[in-house]
Amino acid sequence: MRRSYLVATAAIVTLVTLTAAVWLHLFSSSGSLDFARLRGGKQFNVIVVTLDTTRADRLGAYGFEGVQTPVIDSLARQGILFQHAYAVTPLTLPSHTSLFSGTYPPHHGVRDNGGFIVPDELTTLAEIFKSSGYDTAGFVAAYVLDARWGLDQGFDTYVDDFDVKGQRFISMGGVQRPANEVVDAALEWMGQERGAPFFLWVHLYDPHAPYEAPEPYRSRYRDAPYLAEIAFTDSQVGRLIESLEMAGKRDETFIVVAADHGESLGDHGEIQHGFFIYEGATHVPLIISTPFEEVAGVEATEIVSLIDVMPTILDMSGLEIPEAVQGQSLTSLFL
Repeated sequence: MRRSYLVATAAIVTLVTLTAAVWLHLFSSSGSLDFARLRGGKQFNVIVVTLDTTRADRLGAYGFEGVQTPVIDSLARQGILFQHAYAVTPLTLPSHTSLFSGTYPPHHGVRDNGGFIVPDELTTLAEIFKSSGYDTAGFVAAYVLDARWGLDQGFDTYVDDFDVKGQRFISMGGVQRPANEVVDAALEWMGQERGAPFFLWVHLYDPHAPYEAPEPYRSRYRDAPYLAEIAFTDSQVGRLIESLEMAGKRDETFIVVAADHGESLGDHGEIQHGFFIYEGATHVPLIISTPFEEVAGVEATEIVSLIDVMPTILDMSGLEIPEAVQGQSLTSLFL
């Protein structure tokens, strides 16, 4: 009897020791995930999807029951959802510049849409991936992100194609293309044969006013056109994920979904966004999905910023974070 007890005890101790060894291999001494070990020497693709004008509290993953967003909700379940992520400004170009440079507007100098150009000396996420041997591409849905404003630096392919010739007055927010057209172009690019990993940015503008979602979403949310746009946008994100899966690349790709800012929807007297910095306009979704089961279903409750996205992606990818970056890697919150 005692011998059986000792054997069983030894087996339990061995199991615990082996389990501890595995976890010690997975996590670095700093308490962060050891992504180098998780990657196993491979280079992973990176897809960043930015949802324009999307409030965090209007997505199912953030507890909202009034809209169906199954794709984004699934990505949250498979990865890390940041409950309290914030944009640094409720304006598209400055916010995206902060996201892709890891710096605040006083540093990069882009303070509004139009009239400001991303400086050449600013190091962007695309530039770092390009210099690291990745194929880089950006597909944007609104004129406010046209290449003329400078955010195209570092992209081998940058699809904007906004025809504003002959227009005497240009509405910065009115020149756009629907998500399905943006995703069509991105899928065509993704389907090309390549011998290098890729960094892809897809920008979807539909939740921005005017809210004119196509059918069947318009009818489903007849009294909530903003939600109709969000549901439609979710379906288009789904097309990207489905393409990845069909190509067998889902298990070698990091996916980041974030909004550049929210929408006030009448809160504090503001119908849309751009003036106030209350929660409705600045609290944004931020979800990072990896193929690693060890970091699935995590909800981080710490307050984070969009300037943390760049260093986090670089940390996950094993690339050096520039000294000028003012954000910090969030991988320590993946536990």
